Amino acid sequence: MQQRFFWRGAAAGGLAGAGLVWALVGGWLTTVNGVRVPALAGALAERARALLPLQVLGLFIVRFKFAAKPLGFWTTMGTIVVICVVAGGLWAAWRPRRLLVSAAAAALTVGAVLGLLAVPPAMTYLAAGYGAQGVADVDAHAMALRSVVLATAAYALFTAAIFVLALFVLQRRKNDSLSAAVSDSRAGSAGLSRREFLSRSVVLTGALAGAGVLVQWMTAATAKAAATAQALFDRIRGLPPEVTPTDKFYTVSKNPSGLDPKVDAAKWTLEISGLVGKTVKLAYDEIRSMPSFSRYHTLECISNDVGGDLIGNAMWKGVRFRDLIEHAGGVNPKAIRFAFRCADGYPEGIPVVDAMRPDTMLAYEMNGAPLTPVHGYPLRMLNPGHFGMKNPKWITKIEAVSTNFTGYWEASGWSDEAVVKTMSAFRAPENDTVPLGEVELGGVAYSGDRGIKEVEVSPDGGKTWLKAELKNPLGPYTWVLWAAVWTPTGPGEYTLKARARDGTGVVQASQQTNTLPDGASGYHTIRVRVKK
Repeated sequence: MQQRFFWRGAAAGGLAGAGLVWALVGGWLTTVNGVRVPALAGALAERARALLPLQVLGLFIVRFKFAAKPLGFWTTMGTIVVICVVAGGLWAAWRPRRLLVSAAAAALTVGAVLGLLAVPPAMTYLAAGYGAQGVADVDAHAMALRSVVLATAAYALFTAAIFVLALFVLQRRKNDSLSAAVSDSRAGSAGLSRREFLSRSVVLTGALAGAGVLVQWMTAATAKAAATAQALFDRIRGLPPEVTPTDKFYTVSKNPSGLDPKVDAAKWTLEISGLVGKTVKLAYDEIRSMPSFSRYHTLECISNDVGGDLIGNAMWKGVRFRDLIEHAGGVNPKAIRFAFRCADGYPEGIPVVDAMRPDTMLAYEMNGAPLTPVHGYPLRMLNPGHFGMKNPKWITKIEAVSTNFTGYWEASGWSDEAVVKTMSAFRAPENDTVPLGEVELGGVAYSGDRGIKEVEVSPDGGKTWLKAELKNPLGPYTWVLWAAVWTPTGPGEYTLKARARDGTGVVQASQQTNTLPDGASGYHTIRVRVKK
């Protein structure tokens, strides 16, 4: 009898899991600008990716290339279904006479799992989307919190409802009524008594009410934690704004001062040629009329020293690079790189596997306005996870080639891969002399497309470490602000260090290296004098 219950529960769990995946991928109740987005599904996939050891993740990406991300996503979704199959079978076999209570417990389980794993990153994603619409930062986070919590509760109840309905149908198809499933299988009872039905209904109602209380508690706890973190960040003086103003955003080019190109967009065209289906030339207005998207994205120069300021974060808008390539008939399998030519003669070579990623952007707006001349007007590239040299500006031509096209800085000895290294840097305290008492520390951390998991500061030159508070990033490709409060043991001179752990769990390199050829590494170190 227990085995029969298990397999019926497993089948019902599979149907419930499939329904949950359908709802998650459809992005029900999570919308940006009226468009449903699978925020929770994407968050779960990112969480699953973060659990993989770095070596396994690297092998996965190398082996599957373009298919790595969608394969990883659907593997995660498939795993959800498998978990629901096993859980449904176990619940049905363990509590065959408590079916409605088991369904309520299943709802609580789904809600708790989604709440713990998916709510924080999904909130970050939605808040960034609302921010792109011009919603104020505080309002954007509040809207994201409300949307994600309500969606989580709805998905949990939706899954439990499918489970109960599917199991009921399966029981009936086997000429075994629902009453047999919730009573002693040996009794052969043909149905629930009125008293039994009422008692189980009361239990189910109480469980669902408990789920509602849990959701409210989670909402209040999340809001309280966010308010506490925000209060800490409000205390820290010297932290940069999360979005760097355009006129404060760093600029680096190969050109002498004042000789960057000034392009007339009315006369400018972008040519796409080489190993593509057809050569095309696109005017500025044609590109702006194509489907666009916006995101926050941090850029860092490969020549940025440890603790340096050649880094900034902005909101960018543009078109997907691969959409433009598809407009030119797609890329030939023989192509291994895209050769970029720019209005100032700057050449750059980017592997096809990097350029054709879904999030690679050709941007024409920065912080809500057209690109300024120094930032690449009319069109520049945003290549996730790579230093600024791999994000060419003033682009005029893109050619798909079958050779290892060498870029300008690479020819001078800089890294061809130019993958962003994990970094953290102090921005507070602003002065090297502080009064005795609580000392407010803060700064930025960045790790390209890997994200930041943790930042720590050491007040004694690296002997001991204190965990810093992280502010939610504005997007998957942005820096994070961090803050901590340190109380010195007494007057004197202290050596402070900062280090970060990226989203894969790897701590930034401690060994000091120069910027050439791969970018600087090492812990940012400052000396602070504490006076009475």
